[in-house]
Amino acid sequence: MKYLYIIRHAKAESSSHEVEDHDRKLINKGIKRANNLNKWLKSKNQNLEALFCSSSLRTLQTMDIISHDLNYSVNKIVDKKLYGASDEMLLNYISFLDDKLNNVGIIGHQPGLQELAFTLVSSYAEGYDKVLNGNFSTSNAILILLNIKRWDQISSRVGILADYFDSKNY
Repeated sequence: MKYLYIIRHAKAESSSHEVEDHDRKLINKGIKRANNLNKWLKSKNQNLEALFCSSSLRTLQTMDIISHDLNYSVNKIVDKKLYGASDEMLLNYISFLDDKLNNVGIIGHQPGLQELAFTLVSSYAEGYDKVLNGNFSTSNAILILLNIKRWDQISSRVGILADYFDSKNY
């Protein structure tokens, strides 16, 4: 069994002509909600072994906040290929992860993250059946249990949506 956290970056400043999309930084609301996500991650039974993060400033800031002060260390990998990645690209990326890792997170962007969850999920833990029909907002996270032993076995419909963090309701 593998565990995959799909994490959307925290709320960032609005797009503008003055700031490149890649360089948008978190706003106070985003920082607060990312701190709530950090608390939620601390409450999980499974320790994250690695976080794979897009190279954008807002995802890097989110990674720093959510991994801060955990009771364990997390390997942090920044990869520009994750910036704006499609669900297909994300699926391919995950298939090449080290099989020694069992519990990982991907921090990235919409719409690729939610589409990845749609691709992977075949069933839902009780009460989570409507999660993917809603808006996958900033600072939200989805935990998918994958019925695989190796990452290269990842494919459509091998996952169970086991948990969901909604930053607006925490």
